[in-house]
Order: sequence, then structure tokens, then C-alpha cells
Amino acid sequence: MVVVGAGLAGLAAAFELRRSSFDVVVLEARDRVGGRVHTIHFPNGQHAEAGGEYIDTIHTTMRHYIRGFGLRLEDVRQEGSDLPGAAYLDGRRRRFGVAFDGSVQDEADRFDSRMEAFAKHVSARDPRGQTLDRRSAADVLDDLGLGSRARMLVSHDTIRDDYTVEPAQVSALFVAQGYKLTENLPDSGTEAFRVRGGNDRLPRRIARALGRAVHLRSPVTRVTTLSDRIRVQVGGDSIDADHCVVAAPLPALRAVNFVPALPTALAEAIARLQYGIGTKTLLQYDTRGWRKQGFDGDTFTDLPISTTWEATDGQPGRAGVLLVYTMGKPGAAFTGLTDARRIHDVATELDRIYPGSRAQLRHAVTVAWAREPYTGGTYTAYAPGQVTQFWRELRRPVGRIHFAGEHTDAFTGYMEGALRSGVRVARAIAGTGG
Repeated sequence: MVVVGAGLAGLAAAFELRRSSFDVVVLEARDRVGGRVHTIHFPNGQHAEAGGEYIDTIHTTMRHYIRGFGLRLEDVRQEGSDLPGAAYLDGRRRRFGVAFDGSVQDEADRFDSRMEAFAKHVSARDPRGQTLDRRSAADVLDDLGLGSRARMLVSHDTIRDDYTVEPAQVSALFVAQGYKLTENLPDSGTEAFRVRGGNDRLPRRIARALGRAVHLRSPVTRVTTLSDRIRVQVGGDSIDADHCVVAAPLPALRAVNFVPALPTALAEAIARLQYGIGTKTLLQYDTRGWRKQGFDGDTFTDLPISTTWEATDGQPGRAGVLLVYTMGKPGAAFTGLTDARRIHDVATELDRIYPGSRAQLRHAVTVAWAREPYTGGTYTAYAPGQVTQFWRELRRPVGRIHFAGEHTDAFTGYMEGALRSGVRVARAIAGTGG
């Protein structure tokens, strides 16, 4: 078996296939495993997530793998600060609960109620509904006629930060599918955990178990279906296999030549399915100055940086990392900057919110996922009309070629979805006897 991609999806597929006694080769274009799971380790021993970060209580596959590989979870709910979050709007910093008081929250909740009503008629595993799919989240907001402050809250918190695109760019059916998926998830179960020591510990543990089967710096350029096998081209070499699991993000597959060509609908999905855009910028300061100023690091802003939170809750030391999460339209603007300029602008804007912070800046790292050549975006964000067109196509094998990745699972955009997809494909292949 050849697996293309050593993110969580590809590693899970390879691991499960190995457990079923198949010989496996994993080909990864990058010089590391993990894909969009990318932990930054700072010199003082602290760490923060530049990629996939949070684990919900309903992410059972993720939690099963973490236990199985001898890792532990850190409970963000217990280790976070009891201080309030901040809202920085119109040049003024206030407590979040003051800027968005009960009346604003109640109005914003009307969007949740409308999406929950849609979700009652939607399958989380196979969402259908062309009429709803043609509409965007912005259309639903227009229908509700929310006030400016409530609309800002929903657009920023519920859409842009979760889907990494603007409300007008995401299918209302896709958003309803997400509501259906989490209908039994309490607020306390959302963004509950990270892997203690860094999320990258899981892909590294899986890769270690696979040993020499994992080959880094091995970008695949061609996948050819022959009469009785699959031939995978890597540079000037090729590998023949009984099956091929393609577990790379779709933008990366646009540079891979499939021979013969994939079915038209699947080829269009690879070429056109929307991915979000955004950056994560991680800034380590000598002290956690936001706490000294009475805030926990969670910041909702109308500045270009958009959103922040503390990434080092529960980690020892005086220093702390503030993570700046900039998605959608602001994320596209930040993606166009050089890394040095992005870090400069982020540090400058944070100093407006938390005065004196810039003087304490120790280290900074930034990642623009749309500029990562083997990623091409944050994660799948179905545009209006795309759920109906592409959802089922991505979940079907093409002969001996099988597709995995968060874009092929109901838990779209989550580490959970990546793992689940890899397990699903491995079981399907094992069920055929290879």
C-alpha cells in the first residue's frame, strides 16, 4: 500500500493498514510529519499550535489515538485563567461582556436558533438540500436583520473564526451540517483539550511506530492506474502498489497528474473546492502582561489582527505566548505580507490593546497556510452550491485509489475528521482483502 501524505489522515491509514498486516509506504512532501498539525516549540520549553489546536469532548477517535500512543490531554477548561476576555473596538478596550452585553448576545443567538432549525432536517454524514446549499451564511444573516453589533459578533466569532472565510463565502447547508454534528455537544465540551506537550506529539508517535515506512521530502507527481496495480511517481522513481491512499489537502493535489484522468466531478472538486485562508502568529512575551492588565488573553478586535488567545494556559514559567488568529478577509490581507512585516504589524496592534507588550516581546513565529506549498489553505470551507456538487464525490474510491483527509469526513476541518478518514479508508481496503 502507498499512502500519499503524512498528516493525521495518512498516518492513521498507514497505521491501521500495518495492523492488518499490509506492507505500507508513506510518502510525505514536507520535511516533517503532521501536515497541518504543527507545534512551535520555544527555547524555554513552552509551545503553541501553529496549526490544528483544539479537541472537543466528542472527538472520540482523536482521544482514542492519544491514549493508545501513551499521550495525555491537557484540559484547557481547568488550566485557563478565570480573568475575563477583552473586546477592542473603535480604539477602546473593554471587557467582552460589556462590549457585547446580554441584549446583543440574545440577538446573536437568533442565528444559532435559525441554524439549529435547519440542522433538524440535515444529515451530518450526508447533507442534502440544494436550496439551502445555494444560500450563504450572509443570506441567513440578512433574513434575520440583526443589528450591527450582533451581526459583527456572529460574522466574526461563529463564521470567520470557525470556517476561515467570510459569511458570504460559506454555504448555509455546510454551516447547518456543522450544527447538526455538534447538536449534543455542550458549550463546556467545545475546545476542551490539547495534547499535553504539543499536538505534534501524536503524529510523531504514529510515524515512529511506522518506522522506515515513512519517507520525507518525497513529493508525489503522478499516480497511474494500471490493469492490476497503482504506480506512484516520486521524482525519478516509482513505486507499484495494490492500492493508493491519497491523504493530501486538495490544493496540493492540483499539482499531481492522475493517469487516466479522475472522473470529472472528482477532478472538479480537487480543482475548485474552497479552502479557507488565514494566518496564525505566535508571540512569546517575557511576562503574561495581559493578565497583569486584568484579562485572560482572549481578545475580540476590529483591528486587522482579528482574534487572540493565550496559547500557554497551564504551561509553567513567567513567559507566555499570545496567539493571533487572523482568518477570512483580514487573513487574506495578512497572507499577502512577508513574515517579518506580519509579525511587526501584529506586535504593533497588540501593543495598542495591551500597552507595553511590545517591549517584552521575546520570540515570534508566523504561518500563512495558503502560502504553504503542500497545503494551500486552512481547511475545507464549502462555498454556496459546493456541498451538493462535491460532498459525495470526495468520499468515493476510484478503483484502487482511495481518498482521505478532513475534506472527506463529516468532521470537516478538524483533526478528528482527518483521523476518522484514515481509519475509514484502511478498513475499506482491509475489507476487500487487499
